[in-house]
This record gives sequence, structure tokens and C-alpha cells, in this order.
Amino acid sequence: MDEKVATRIVAKYLRKGNMARCLRDILPAAGLSREQREEIAELIHDVVRWKKLYEYIIDRTGLPASPETYVKLAQDAAQTDVSSYPFEYRYSCSSYVAGVLENYRDWAEYLNQTPPTTLCVNLNTSTASNVLQILRVEQIPAQPSLLGTAIQTSSISKYSKVITNKYAHVQDENSQFIAAIAVVLGNSILDYCAGNGGKSLAMASMSKNTKHLAAYELNEGKRAILRQRCEDYRAKVTIDDHPPEDTFDLVLVDAPCSGLGAARRNPEAKYIEGPGDFPATQLSILQEAAQKVDNHGSLLYAVCTITPEETTDVIQAFTKHHEFTCTPLNDVPHLEYLQQAKNGAFTVLPRGDLFFLSLLKKK
Repeated sequence: MDEKVATRIVAKYLRKGNMARCLRDILPAAGLSREQREEIAELIHDVVRWKKLYEYIIDRTGLPASPETYVKLAQDAAQTDVSSYPFEYRYSCSSYVAGVLENYRDWAEYLNQTPPTTLCVNLNTSTASNVLQILRVEQIPAQPSLLGTAIQTSSISKYSKVITNKYAHVQDENSQFIAAIAVVLGNSILDYCAGNGGKSLAMASMSKNTKHLAAYELNEGKRAILRQRCEDYRAKVTIDDHPPEDTFDLVLVDAPCSGLGAARRNPEAKYIEGPGDFPATQLSILQEAAQKVDNHGSLLYAVCTITPEETTDVIQAFTKHHEFTCTPLNDVPHLEYLQQAKNGAFTVLPRGDLFFLSLLKKK
């Protein structure tokens, strides 16, 4: 591994933060092989994942707080013998996140693991077995996931035939799980916070374009990407520049959130000092989305976090002033991968991000 490149990236991260941008600014132009780039990216993830712990070790031992020290601690896996350390240093998180995770000890360990890359197979253009066969030919290790549309691999090249032919897209397994639940719950479905369209693509794939799917995204740039992706992946999804006037059996609200449940992929999420303005935003979006629900229809609220303010508290505040009732998620696929909680459930597929779900039935 080129330690000089790794040290440059760490130095920039320590100055400016934003791990993803630091990697993008330096790594592609470093003249390294794909394997070398992946090795460095993994090490940078470790530095960020264990930054709070490394700071604690540096402070206790008197080591210089230099980029070289952080790289060396990551290379030496300094996080492997820390069982006696205080909770927030042992799991390398902010004091706020430590308070949240005290109630979820297993998840504290889980959020510090390195996640696999997961593909969502496009059933409108291919099959899971076909995708697996292509990956074997390309000598990319892969295996079926617990969901029929998901395949897990160690990594995937953007030049793989699977990606270039639009046979699959990269998507977290629990994101796919939410799409699978939504497809079962409604025949007409609105993806109200569609983003770049990952869940819209998954729903179109899982339903083989037999559902009435619509998507709305406030951000114009993301909306353009969403349109292009739906065209590329042959996903029949209606996309408007404004919220649709129709009402739907089911409105999926995958709301903006703190992202703590995705800390394995973005370890910076472990250092948040609170939920910020997200709960107010989430409540506002739910109130807007509620107007698009048919009589006797439902809202499906999803956030990739486990903070109480963004999960149970938001649902409690919403149902207090709206004619919706929180309903158990019973008649859905893979029920064994839902952990029931107050006002909803957490997804617990063993290799995916942590999501909170709540099904809200219109009275």
C-alpha cells in the first residue's frame, strides 16, 4: 500500500472532515491500481471509524497527533484490545450516540463492522442466477443474499457487465427489504422522497413493472438522475416535477435522517451530537405525504437511523394530530428480519444498514 497517499488523505480529513470528498479529491488521481485504491479506501474508513478511539489512545500515550500516527494505529488494528475503555471510546462514537447505543449493545458492535457490497438484481432485464454467472466469469466473489433480488460481493467494478448492462444496481440489502415490503402493501405506490431512485428501481424490479409506481423528489438534480436511471433500467415509474395530484394505496416516505444506521458505510455518522433539525423535517414531510394517501391507504415511514427523536418520537407526534394509526408490520415478507419496537420496527437483516419502519394506516 502507498502510505504516502493514505497519509495525504488522512491529513486532509483531519483538517476538513468529509471522508468521501477527501477520497474523491486524492485517490482517483494517485496513479494506483484498483486493488491499491481499495486497500487505501478501506484503511481510511478504519481511520474515520475509530477516530474517537485513536484520539483517546494518542492522548493517553503521548503519541503525536499526526496523520502518520492515525495511519499507523489503523495498520496495527489498535481497536482490537479496548474492552476496558469507556463506552464512547470503545465503540468510537460521540457521547450522544453512546447514549443511544447503550440500549442497543449488539448494534454498537455491528456499526463498526465493514459492510459487504450488495447488488439489487434488475428482474426486468436479468435474473439473480444470470448475474451470479457473470460475476463468476469476471472472477468477482459473490453469493446470493437472504433476499431473492439481492447479491452480496466483496466489491464491484463499474466496468462489470452487470453494471454496464443495467442487470443490477448497488443498493443496501435493507433498502431492498423496504422496497419488498412496499410492493406487498400497495398496488399504487408513491415514492415520496425518491432521491436518486434506488427504492423506485427496486420496486419496479420486484413487481416486474406490474404496479402503478410514481416517484417525487424535491431536488431537481436528483430528479434528473432518477429519470435517467428509470429509463436505463427499464423501470416504469411516473416522475413529475411537482407532487402528483393523485392519491395512492401506499406512500413510501424514506425521509432524510442522521444516517446513524448506515455508519458502517459512513462512519462519520457515529460522531453526530444530536438529531439536529431532522425530526422537524421528517414530521413536515409526513404531513405533506399524508395528503397523497387514499382512503384506507397507508404511509410507510422509513429512516436509516435508530435515534429515538427520529423514530418513535416522530411517529408519536404525527399520529397525535393526524387521522392515522400505527399498525403492526405483520403481513409482510421476511417478517423474521423485523425487530418490533415502539411505534414500528427495526430491520435486522444480518448484513444491511439499520432502518426504522412504521406503517401508518389512514383511519
